Amino acid sequence: MAFAANKPSEERKTAKRSPLAGWLGKKLDSDKDGDMPVIDVAAGLNRALRSAKTAEPPTEKKKPNPARDALAAIEAALYAIDRIRDALEQACEVALSAKDVEDVGGRALLAERFDEWRLSINAIIENVDTRASVLIGKDQRHLDVMLGGKTRYSVSPTRLDVSEKGLNISPPADAFATFEEIDAVLEELDSALGRADRAAAGYCRDAQYLITRMDGAPDG
Repeated sequence: MAFAANKPSEERKTAKRSPLAGWLGKKLDSDKDGDMPVIDVAAGLNRALRSAKTAEPPTEKKKPNPARDALAAIEAALYAIDRIRDALEQACEVALSAKDVEDVGGRALLAERFDEWRLSINAIIENVDTRASVLIGKDQRHLDVMLGGKTRYSVSPTRLDVSEKGLNISPPADAFATFEEIDAVLEELDSALGRADRAAAGYCRDAQYLITRMDGAPDG
């Protein structure tokens, strides 16, 4: 399974860093579909997002930059996916602990805790940064970036709520009354973690491509 059963809490609560660097290190190393050379995406992202601020006089009107806007949306989406993944792992820990409880009432209490974590994912989606909303939130749309001439690059949205079309995580209808239900829940969580990881890895590849195209190109 994609989750760690006994992940230390201090490991989950490390200092906040650019999620691009984290996802590239954790996910793209094992991604067999990616042929693009790994670059310092976190540094490139910071450079792409901040270069215009240093280059433009304070009084000059800021020019639209779809590529930079897309990178900002990707960064915000990756921070939200980090939070979603943390909620999934917490839900996994609750479900795993329920497998060690023989008392039906005790498992029912854990089912309630599991459902709280499950619903917290929808809350994260509903309250994401407006930049992230276009990729994983309520305002989903493709981000089309013109890269010169007729070349266009599109960053696709991903549905990551708990619905069937998203992460597909069912509520504990029988309150963990049977161990079969718990096993089914764990399988759904494992699949959901994989979907979140693929979404993050895909956005990292999008960021790599956009940064590579922007490096050395005039800003604006």
